[in-house]
Amino acid sequence: MQQISEDGKWKWDGSEWVANEGADVPPSSEVADIPVVATPSVSQEPVHAMAPMASNPSSNGGVWAIQTAEYGLFFTKIIGLILTGITLGFGLPWAKCMVINKWSKKVRIDGRSIRFTGTPMGLFGIWVKVCVLSILTLTLYYWFAGYKQVAKYIDNNLTWA
Repeated sequence: MQQISEDGKWKWDGSEWVANEGADVPPSSEVADIPVVATPSVSQEPVHAMAPMASNPSSNGGVWAIQTAEYGLFFTKIIGLILTGITLGFGLPWAKCMVINKWSKKVRIDGRSIRFTGTPMGLFGIWVKVCVLSILTLTLYYWFAGYKQVAKYIDNNLTWA
């Protein structure tokens, strides 16, 4: 996809702006017509704390935030990785539920928290089905439908706390 200036006289060739031969108006030799890329100001102050982000203005006007200032989720993921490795992959549903539970405790939408109600055994059943069908179909099942099953399970088991 080529990028063309607003007046149609110039196009970006990947490294510089060049005259657009396909334009209706012949290119001008004035330098002022060439689009200029703005450079960021160095004197900007760094952002120290982020306020909760406003949701889409067309929605209910609510506010959502994810509290990620602590290292708890990082260490929970490390423990989940170790659990999955020790069990040769069979502990993945337990590790995933552990991480999703910890994450859901940190999310606030309109001041309300969410809760993950899924169980590792429920996720294990889906995980086994996806693995078996993927092996039987030489990973075709996974690529067309399987990868969505775990996300669908997680979405169906998120509720308001």
